[in-house]
Amino acid sequence: MKLSKFFPEIAVNAKTFLQIRKHIFLFLFLLSFLQPLFAQTPARISVAGVVRDSSGAVLSGVTVSEKSTRNATTTGADGSFTLGVAGQTSVLVFSYVGYANQELRVGTQTNPSVYLSQSNNDLGEVVVVGYGTRRKESLTGAISTVTSKDLDRVHAGATVSAGLAGKIPGVTFRMADGRPGASANIQIRNMGAPLFVIDGIQQDAGQFNNLAPNDIESITVLKDGSAAVYGARAANGVVLVTTKRGRSGAPAVHVDAFYGLQNWVRFPTVTNNSYDYMRFKADAEMNNVNPSTGITPAELERYKTGTELGYQSFDWRKFIIQSNAPLRSVNVNVTGGSDAVKYYISATNLHQNSVLGREYKFDRTNIQSNLDAKITKRLRVGAQINGRVETRTNPGVPGGDDYFLPRFAILRNRPFERP
Repeated sequence: MKLSKFFPEIAVNAKTFLQIRKHIFLFLFLLSFLQPLFAQTPARISVAGVVRDSSGAVLSGVTVSEKSTRNATTTGADGSFTLGVAGQTSVLVFSYVGYANQELRVGTQTNPSVYLSQSNNDLGEVVVVGYGTRRKESLTGAISTVTSKDLDRVHAGATVSAGLAGKIPGVTFRMADGRPGASANIQIRNMGAPLFVIDGIQQDAGQFNNLAPNDIESITVLKDGSAAVYGARAANGVVLVTTKRGRSGAPAVHVDAFYGLQNWVRFPTVTNNSYDYMRFKADAEMNNVNPSTGITPAELERYKTGTELGYQSFDWRKFIIQSNAPLRSVNVNVTGGSDAVKYYISATNLHQNSVLGREYKFDRTNIQSNLDAKITKRLRVGAQINGRVETRTNPGVPGGDDYFLPRFAILRNRPFERP
C-alpha cells in the first residue's frame, strides 16, 4: 500500500526535496569554477636595491627580471632598480654582459645589495690568432685550439708537448727518447719546426716545452695562411701560447698536485736462464749447414746446475729496469684583483725519474707572474715574469748514448754474463 494515497503531502514534499537537492548540486558545481575569478589577488611586493660589481662600483644597464615571468626592469646610472614582484617566494635574476648571472630569492629583502662577479670567458669559443681574437665559429682557416681544461685532464710528463700528443689534428710529436725531462719535436703537417709565440713574444721550442702546464690558458696552432702575419719565420706554422691572467675578485688560492708511477707496458721478453741460452745455441749450431758445436752435454749440465761461477744465470732485464719510477708535481697559484688591477702568481715544482734507473733525474721549478693595471680607459699597463730553474742528471757514457745502451744491453747481454 502506498502511503501517498493516505498522505499526499508526503509525496509532494519528497518531490520538492529532490528538485532542491538537484539545484544545490548544480550551484556547488558552478561555484567551484567561479571561485578563482572571485578570489582575492595577493598583494605584490616592491623590491628596490642596488647592483654593484665585485669591487663595489655600481653597474648600470643590468637586467633585473622575475624568474619564469616577463616582469623585468634595468638598473639606472646609479645602479639602482625598483621592481614589483608577486610575493616573497619570487626569485630575481640579475644578468649583465661580461658578468655571471645571479639569482636572489626575495623573502623579506626589500632593499637588497647585489654584487655580480665577472664571468670567465670560455676560450673554447674564442680563438687567439696572430691579429687578435676571433670567435671559433667565424674562422675559416686551419686553426686548432687546446684550452687549459684539456691540459688539466692529463698529466703526461714533464713537458707541454708530451701532454699535447694526440690532441691537435695535423700536428705530430716525435720524442727521441723517454728520459726524464725529454721534450718532443713538434711539426705542423710535417713541414718542419714551427714558430712559437708565448704571450706575443717569439720564443724557441725549449722555452715552450718547459712552461708549466698549469700556467697555460690556451694553445692555438695556425696551420695555413693565417700565420703569414708573422712573416717568413712562420712558414711552417705558428704555435700561439696564452698564459693565465688575473681575474677580479677576492684573492683565490689554487693548489694542484699529482703523483704518478711510470712503467713500461711493452718490451721484449728475453732469455734470462743460462742453461736455456746454451741449449738453444747448441741446437742452432747443429741445425747449420755444417753441423758442429763445442757445447758438450757435460757443460750443459753445469749450466743447468748453475752453482759454479761463470755458469750462473743473471736477469739483465730485472737488473736494468726499475719499475714504478715516480713522477710528481705541485702547483700553487694565487689570482685576484679589481677592475683596475689584476694579478696572477704561480709556482710549480716537478720531479721525474726513469724506468731505466734512478740515476736519471729531472727537477724543475717554474715561476709565472702576470700583472695587469688599468690606468685610464685607454691606457693599460702590464708586467710578465716567467722563469725556471731546472736540473738534469744523467749517468753519461763516453762515445755512446747513455739512454740507449741500457735498453740495448737487455737484448744483447747473455744471461751467464754479469755486470
